[in-house]
Amino acid sequence: MTAEEAVAVSAIADIRYIDEFESELKKHTDSVSIVYIDMDDKFDRPYSTKGLRFGARLKNRYPDIELKDAQDIFATLRQIKEAEEIELMKKAIDITKSGIYSMMKNARPGMMEYEIEAYFDYELKRNGVKEPAFTTIAAGGENATVLHYEDNNSIVKDGDMILFDLGAAWGNYSADITRTFPVNGKFTDTQRDLYNMVLEGQKLVIDMIRPGIPFAELNKTLREYYVEEMGKRGFVKNDEELNEYYFHSVSHHLGLETHDVGSRNGLLEEGMVITVEPGIYIKELGIGIRIEDDVLVIADGSEVLSKDIIKEARDIERFMCGE
Repeated sequence: MTAEEAVAVSAIADIRYIDEFESELKKHTDSVSIVYIDMDDKFDRPYSTKGLRFGARLKNRYPDIELKDAQDIFATLRQIKEAEEIELMKKAIDITKSGIYSMMKNARPGMMEYEIEAYFDYELKRNGVKEPAFTTIAAGGENATVLHYEDNNSIVKDGDMILFDLGAAWGNYSADITRTFPVNGKFTDTQRDLYNMVLEGQKLVIDMIRPGIPFAELNKTLREYYVEEMGKRGFVKNDEELNEYYFHSVSHHLGLETHDVGSRNGLLEEGMVITVEPGIYIKELGIGIRIEDDVLVIADGSEVLSKDIIKEARDIERFMCGE
């Protein structure tokens, strides 16, 4: 690409080639005291990243310069989505929906987890998505009680439920959806009761979402709900005992990464996209249930971007029975 072509596609008037960077930087070192760089340290990596190596080289050459991490600035900007970003995420969600429905239509007892997963993979490729947004979790029966189960190589038996945590990516933006359904198309009474408990917990959290609500309040409210409901069912007596059955948070930011950058300690703001994913995991029953949707914070509340992907127990049964 020529400089002129770069100007045309970016509307940036001053375009330079990368081999000019060092000499251009040198022109400014006498007049600046602070340099912001992307140190790329979101995950506290135990090795040197490209950003950290550049920072060390810069500091060695210009010892009077103070280096500051631009990661938090980028993260804050990425939390609030533009309309164009929302449209890309909606497209990713719509493709994810096609994959989920294909799995539900074709799931049968006796299949391998990865066989059912293959219907999702096919729908992604059929829609022009070469790779999923993240490694798919396909967890049948007791495997669904393992939080990040990714083996996907067990047989799903008659009477089992299967949990799928998956998503397509479109234009680099991720969908992140979880659905849990009975592989034979029919919930048992116990499965239905626990499933509806988790679903009502999800609805409770979604109803809370609006600008100004503390992010951490979402998980706190869900835990209070679970202690009461799991207590009624004889599983727990207090919040501490709940940790045996619920061991993750209910929400995270979503965007260019599935677990996107951004603080979970601040307030919700208009334009944020977050997941709402309550789960309950009861190993002694061989039941793991998680229901996850992608939610946009709007001026007066929230919009569930994945609302068209069915999740009511009765709708799942009707769909899987071909009604």
